[in-house]
Amino acid sequence: MSTFEKKMKLLGGILNFFRKQNRISPSKIHVPKIKTIIIINNKRLGDFLFSTPAIRALREANPSANIVVITSKHNAGMFGKNPFFDKVIFMENCLKDAVKTGMELRSLQPELGIIFHSKCPYDFIALTISGVQCLMKHYFGNERKVLLTVCDNYVLGGNLPPVQNDLMLIEKLNVKSLNKDMFFPAPVSNKQEPTHFKIGLQLGASKADRYFPISTASELISNIYAFEPECEFHLIGTPQEVMLGDKLIDIVKDECKTNIVNHIGKTNLHQLAEIINNLSILITPDTGSLHIATALKTKTVSLFYLKQSNANTPQQDDHLHRVLYASDYANESQSLNETSKLSPIPARAMIDAMTQLWDRS
Repeated sequence: MSTFEKKMKLLGGILNFFRKQNRISPSKIHVPKIKTIIIINNKRLGDFLFSTPAIRALREANPSANIVVITSKHNAGMFGKNPFFDKVIFMENCLKDAVKTGMELRSLQPELGIIFHSKCPYDFIALTISGVQCLMKHYFGNERKVLLTVCDNYVLGGNLPPVQNDLMLIEKLNVKSLNKDMFFPAPVSNKQEPTHFKIGLQLGASKADRYFPISTASELISNIYAFEPECEFHLIGTPQEVMLGDKLIDIVKDECKTNIVNHIGKTNLHQLAEIINNLSILITPDTGSLHIATALKTKTVSLFYLKQSNANTPQQDDHLHRVLYASDYANESQSLNETSKLSPIPARAMIDAMTQLWDRS
């Protein structure tokens, strides 16, 4: 047994000791009657959006419940007035924040606490201190399966996309929903009537080997510009990805440069959502931008390395989305300067996918 496992076993005993007084099985929880539900999802933007169909289903099951969301400050720009939860509390992955959050929640006397995605053990500590009666968790496929005995029920991910796993978790409360549509948790303006094509390009990703290859993006812009010279190309991304936009603008053909609008590092999450909402189409690796676009029903062409049953591909509106896998183009010639695993996907395949989506408009 590793040192980590020993620590978790000890912590599990402590948490179970404090939880045993008022612990309730999910089978005895009647969601339409409970007063307070705590949702913990303090991972990345996309991870939160994956849980929104389940949050909607909980709200529909109990319109009067006080639903409190615990998330990271990194997601702060994403939240605004919405009908699905009542309050947002920010908690980072540290003991100090977990204790502080748990004490704040304790006054609410929550009956139900659901962990959709969070860093263990801070999520368990916060909910145990809150005095929650029923605690449930979705363990992601790559997450260590510890503190299982502290849970009153759980779902082990790894085989299905997170959206489906989150819905499976609340089914254990007899809350069933077939609606897998995600929502953006703040008001976003109505989509504008487009006067010309606006194509979004997300160049960065969580890891460098998943970046949108710069040489492919340059070729894509040049080829589209050749038959649609009024098309705008909107670059989006985080401040850490500024150099990717600069590199693309540096190598793209001069005649295309005036059609490029570079937003990289210049927007908060709500501003990013407004931009994505009015794109004709977004081309992106597996990123938060993909999931914002999915939630806002903006067309996407997403770039993945391998086909996997648990991939974060769009789970709704099939007519709005195309997914391309690098593994399907293993025989394609690649630029020697590209290190991204997505480099086998050719620009022509992206254009073909975009054309299919436009033809279905």
